[in-house]
Amino acid sequence: MIRTLIVDDDSLIHVTLRSLIDWESCGCTVVQDCSGGSQALSYLMEHPVDLLITDIKMPGMDGLELMRQLRQSGSIPVTVVLSGYDEFELVREAFRLGAYDYLLKGNISQTSLTQLLNGLREKVFHAGGPNPASAPAGAGAELEDGDYILALFAVEDFAQIAQRFGDNLRERLERPMLELVRQVRRAQDRVTVRARTPSRYELYYRVRSRSGAQDTVRSVVRQIQGLWHDLMSLDTAVGISTVVSRGELEEAAACCETLCKLSVLQGPGSLCVQGQYGELVRAYNSQAPACDSLIAALCGEDQQLLDQELGRWFSGLKRLDNRDHIKRTLILLARLGERLEHYGLTFSRAFPERPDFPALLRGFESKREREIWLRNTLRRVRDACDSQRQERQKGAIQRAQEFMQDNFTNPELMLKTVADYVGFSEKYFSSRFTQECGCTFISYLNDLRLKRAQELLVQTDMKIYEISDAVGYSSVEHFNHMFKKKLCMSPKDFRKSRD
Repeated sequence: MIRTLIVDDDSLIHVTLRSLIDWESCGCTVVQDCSGGSQALSYLMEHPVDLLITDIKMPGMDGLELMRQLRQSGSIPVTVVLSGYDEFELVREAFRLGAYDYLLKGNISQTSLTQLLNGLREKVFHAGGPNPASAPAGAGAELEDGDYILALFAVEDFAQIAQRFGDNLRERLERPMLELVRQVRRAQDRVTVRARTPSRYELYYRVRSRSGAQDTVRSVVRQIQGLWHDLMSLDTAVGISTVVSRGELEEAAACCETLCKLSVLQGPGSLCVQGQYGELVRAYNSQAPACDSLIAALCGEDQQLLDQELGRWFSGLKRLDNRDHIKRTLILLARLGERLEHYGLTFSRAFPERPDFPALLRGFESKREREIWLRNTLRRVRDACDSQRQERQKGAIQRAQEFMQDNFTNPELMLKTVADYVGFSEKYFSSRFTQECGCTFISYLNDLRLKRAQELLVQTDMKIYEISDAVGYSSVEHFNHMFKKKLCMSPKDFRKSRD
């Protein structure tokens, strides 16, 4: 199990994160909740933790300072930071301090959290199934000695696919996909196919003669892709390794994972072969993280920060020769394909035409022409993110109301709690809530509490102070005051009037 520590100064965020998903089914166990950076630091100094999920902004020691202290101690776990929509400058600093990823509080849902944890389990902790302890020992662990070609299939737009197939993905998705593979005759002799996860499938081809082996694998892969597309409406990207020994399959699997990320450069259902993309794979693995601060700014709301990041990026790009100029641009585009899903946007939405990017970039006569094209392309991504954000924000107040309806009995529920939940600043959320609901946040909260209080006064024999506590008031005097202000009578008189 991946030992996980959650750090946030709001107890309701802890409750929300814990209750959204079955953590164990994602291979994780929450070992501790901490309310601030200092408490988390003390815990981490004495207890091993694999995954740290921390809020960026907290009183006292915030998430960034916690990361700095952990870096100095040389024992920082894999870190995911929680942020609001207007905190991309802080997110950029978190990436510089070594954060693996971040999650917008306004985007926290069962799907987004599960997708994040599954991605961490696959890419960072290298565990395959719902429980890492039950995963295979490694790529090719059950294969005979010899030479192999590995092909890795990655289901595209998996978040949407998972929703289509429902909860039991192993029965509804994995099993049918593997059954269809058995219909491919050429896959019945020297081919082993297995599911690493519901989104990743590995094909091992036993090589007897290197002559024609790559062509055979490509042919088998295309047949499998065709079956999955035609009979299950599934598109897959595929990374194919060179010929490797059984002992080199772990390294080949990591290479194929990167090849699948590069597949967005050629469109849906692409095959990316190590022999063709090996140099780009190595460059991507070393240079892609440097793109994250630009992508974060691109998908954020701070235009000044975006201008700074664009200036820094293009300044570095101008100093490269033509070959590296193309390579760096391809790396940025591929990283966009990997990262956009974390902002609620798919690569296909930003680039519905899905051109052959390598061919397109090589077609420009000069670096200047290529840079003009790239600036226009990034503007398209920016516009798509803005559109997506507007769509998402339209439902933010509804989500806030639902959150309040579920938690109004908690006396700790405050404006900041709900604003954090939907990813807005307190000032913006307060204004937006009043505009859309026709009343202030506190008025809406009191209405929820007082409505429930009226029900309890009529339906139960609970004492007044018990009802006050049950509906979220920390003071019975304040409850009496608010009740009388709203209904022009005391709770006691209200109960008598309903007898």
